[in-house]
Formats: sequence, C-alpha cells, structure tokens
Amino acid sequence: MAKLVFGRLTEAWKGEASDFTPLLAEQLDSLGEAIGVDLTAVGKSEVATAGGRRIDIVAQGEDGSEFVVENQYGRGDHDHLTRGLAYAVARHARGLVVVAEEHRDEFRALAQYLNDLAELDRARGISVWLVEAKAVRIGDSPWAPLFSAVVEPNQFTATVEQAKQAEKVGSLEEFFTQFASSDMAAAAQAVVGKWVAAGYRRRLGPNHVVLEAPGPSAGGIRTVVAVFNDGRVLVPFSAYAGTNSGIPIEALTSAEFRTKADHLFGFNGTEKQARTGQGWLAPHRVDDLLAFCVEVAGAYKLAHAAATDGESTSNV
Repeated sequence: MAKLVFGRLTEAWKGEASDFTPLLAEQLDSLGEAIGVDLTAVGKSEVATAGGRRIDIVAQGEDGSEFVVENQYGRGDHDHLTRGLAYAVARHARGLVVVAEEHRDEFRALAQYLNDLAELDRARGISVWLVEAKAVRIGDSPWAPLFSAVVEPNQFTATVEQAKQAEKVGSLEEFFTQFASSDMAAAAQAVVGKWVAAGYRRRLGPNHVVLEAPGPSAGGIRTVVAVFNDGRVLVPFSAYAGTNSGIPIEALTSAEFRTKADHLFGFNGTEKQARTGQGWLAPHRVDDLLAFCVEVAGAYKLAHAAATDGESTSNV
C-alpha cells in the first residue's frame, strides 16, 4: 500500500507567487472547507493596493462577501498579516485568511484578540483565520495542498451555516439579470445554453458561472473558463498546465495554443490566470468563445483517454 508523504510547500511548488498563489486561487473551495466557509472556486490574485503593494488573493463567499487571503512559505510574518489586515479593513471585508506553513504564538494571540473584538461588533469587526498548509501526496502521486485552521473566529462556522440555510439558492436566470447590458446578458445566455446543450457541465457562483468538462483529475472534472457578470472571461492557463490537478494537458500548454488564445482574448502571453477586460463578452464573440471552450474540452478528453489507457496497460 502506498505511503502518505508530507512535505514543505517548496518541495511541491517552487515559487510562492508564481506557483503556489495561482494554485490557491484555483483551490479556494478546499481552503474554504478548512475554515468552514463556502468560498467560490475562482479568486482574484495579485490585487493592487495603495502604495504599490499587492494582495495575494481576494476571494468571495457564496453570498458575495469578500475575504482577503495572504499566503507565504515558512513562518507567517508581520508584512503579510498587517498588509492583509489593512486591505480587509479598507474594503470592509468579511474576513482575513493568512496561509503559511507555521504561525507564531504572538500572531495566534493577535488573531484571537481581533476575533474576540469582532464578536463584540460584528458590523465593524474583521474575522481572522490563521491556516497552516502542508504539501501531501500518496507514494509518487502529484503533490496536493493540505490546509488546517489553527485560529478561527468564535462561533463563525455556526453563523455562516445559519446564513446559508436562510439564503435562497441562486439560479442561472438570476445570474443573467446581474449583467449591466442586455447584449452581454444575451451573449452569456447563448454561451451557457449552447455549452449545456452540448452535454457539458456548468457550476454557478454568486457573480460568475464556470464552464466545466470531463478531464484527468481526482474528481474527473476540470474547469474550462469562467464567465463573470461584468462581461469578463477568466482563462485558467495554470489549470491547463496541471497546477491544481498535477496533470498538465500538453495540447493546452503549447506556444501555438497560447498565441491563439492571446489573440482571441487580448492577453499578453504571461498571465497564468488571465482575465479579459470588463465587457469583453458580446454577441459577436459567442461563437469564437464556444469554439475555444470546445477545443479545451477536446484536449481534456484526449488526455483523459491517454491516462486511462496508461493505467490499463500498467495493470496488465
């Protein structure tokens, strides 16, 4: 039986900003599970702040509330904690999540103090989670992150659960009403409708819909693109390269594919989680976007078949 192996983050992902932050932004649902909050699966990374600094990730809860996420290798430090806290206060965010491999006792005490204050004034307080992260794998399988909350707000999980029970489940119809223009709404309806009619899946968030397709991964499903209610489209090139699944899709990491995608979406060739400008989605781009999505889904299908054939051969 294969052995469960634990490692440091640097063993699994070389660069904190270049590798681990994009991975975390794509696995916010896993982080959310660790802290007891439903975080949407896609977050904004490298968000600019005043003074030329950047916040690692700004995530959203299922109700649209903001969560500021700072991550780092090694021990948590003052820089990440204070920067994240300042941004969370300025944005009136619902909470701050600091992910590190270790957290100092004094930071744990500070986070607990802030959580106690937030309990006294829920309207103005900032809830803080300190989360420790490790790399884990079974035998020679790809590394995956393992999160555990070491400090969390008092009663927060119960409060969130009560709010979830009171919320009305969203629908595609409600999502389409969020668009500022009828043209963008019509384009989104056409894209999602044709995608589902072709037999593919979609997953709805508070301000976006994720188009999904079968592919090689632990759950058997991979993200193709995400369409937001302001007309932006997110193309997760890092996911295509296997950042979160450990299984890169060769056809989607070639220079030819990237050049074609950059031309379609207006990217510069360097983004790992690339977002178009607001209002990019329009009726005249529906067919091109669908063709791109079908190409990605086709590459997923071929890679999945190859992986399945490989497993069958190895078991002979």
